[in-house]
Amino acid sequence: MHSGFNMEKKAAKANIDSAFIVSLALVAGTGLASLYSASYGYAISLDKAASYFVLRQLTWFVPASLAFLAAAFVPMDWLRKNMMLFVLPSIFMLLLPFFPVIGISKNGAARWFGFAGSMFQPSELVKPMLILYLAHILDKKSDRLSDVLNGLIPPLAIACCTVFIVLAQNDFSTAFMLALISVLMLWITELPLIFFGAFATIALPLASLSVLTNPYRLRRILGFIVPGYDPANLSYQVNSSIRAIKAGGFMGKGFGQGTLKLHSIPEVYSDFVFSSWVEETGFIGVLFFVVLWLVFLSKAFGAAFREEDSFRSSLVFGSAAYLAAQILINIMVVSGAAPATGLPLPFFSSGGSSLLSVSITTGFIYNILRTGRNSRKLESEYV
Repeated sequence: MHSGFNMEKKAAKANIDSAFIVSLALVAGTGLASLYSASYGYAISLDKAASYFVLRQLTWFVPASLAFLAAAFVPMDWLRKNMMLFVLPSIFMLLLPFFPVIGISKNGAARWFGFAGSMFQPSELVKPMLILYLAHILDKKSDRLSDVLNGLIPPLAIACCTVFIVLAQNDFSTAFMLALISVLMLWITELPLIFFGAFATIALPLASLSVLTNPYRLRRILGFIVPGYDPANLSYQVNSSIRAIKAGGFMGKGFGQGTLKLHSIPEVYSDFVFSSWVEETGFIGVLFFVVLWLVFLSKAFGAAFREEDSFRSSLVFGSAAYLAAQILINIMVVSGAAPATGLPLPFFSSGGSSLLSVSITTGFIYNILRTGRNSRKLESEYV
C-alpha cells in the first residue's frame, strides 16, 4: 500500500510538472513563430534577412534557458541565505544606464547600457529580483508587518528605490509594473486596508504629477481619453493595431499572410506583436493564446494557494501576477483599451532583456511546482 501511494504521488507530481512544461514550451514556440511572422517584412525593409529579428532573439535563448534552469533547480534555502548576492547587483545595474560611455539613451529615455552594438535593459532583470526579495522579506517579517518602522519600511524602501530609479530613466511603464508587483505582494500578506489607503494617498498624486509634468505622457493619456485629440499623431500605432485586429475576423488571414503589419504598425515586432498575431489567426488564434496562458497561469496560481510556506507562496504568486499583469496590460494597449505603454508581451515581443526576465520568473514558478508541498495533501488522501 505504501508503494502504491508513492506511485500515485509521483504520477500526480509528474502530471503537474509535465502540463506546466508543455504549456511553457508551446507559449515559447508560438511566441517565436509569431515574432518571425510579424518581423520578416520589417527586416527586409531594413535590407536584412527575413529571419533577422528571430535569429537575434534566438541568441538570447541560450542565456535565458540557463537562467530558467538556475532558477528552477537552485535550492530555495540556499537562495534565501544568499539573497543579497542577487538583489544588490540588480539594483546596481539599474544605475549603469546613467554612466557615460556604457549608458545608452533613445527617444529621451536612459533605460539601457551596453557596448559593441549590444544593449541590455536592467529594469527587466529587477522585476524577478524584486519579487524574490519581497517574498523573502515579507516572510521574514511576517509577525512584524503591523509595525511600520521595523516591519514595513525594509520592503517598502527597496521597492520605492527601484521604482524611483526606473522613473529617473524615463520609463513610467516599468516603474508602474514594479509598483503594481509590490502592491500585489503586500496585498496577499493580508495587511489592513488602511495601509493601502495610505499608499494610495501618496502614490496617486506622485503618479499624476509624473504624467502632468511630462508632455509626451500627457499627450498619450489625452489621446486615449479623447481619441480625436492627437496633434502629434501619437495614437497612430494604436489605431493601426486596432485595424489589424479587426481585419483578423474569425479565422484570420492565414499565418504569414498579414498585410497591415508591413507598413501600418511601427515596430510591430516589439510591443505590438499581438496585433500581427490576431490579424493572421483571428478569433481562433486569440482563443488558442488565451487557453495556453490560462493553463500556464492556473498551474502557477494553484501552486501559490496550495503552498503552506509563506515565502514559497509569495514567490510563486508574485511571479505569476507579474506575468499575468504584463500580458493583460499589453493586450489592453494593442486593442485600444489602455493608454500606450512600453511593456512587452512575454515570450512574444522581441527583446533579450525581457526574455531573460520572464525565463527567471518561470524558473521560480517551476521550482515551486517541482518541490511543491501538495504532496502532504496527497498523502492524507491515500493513507
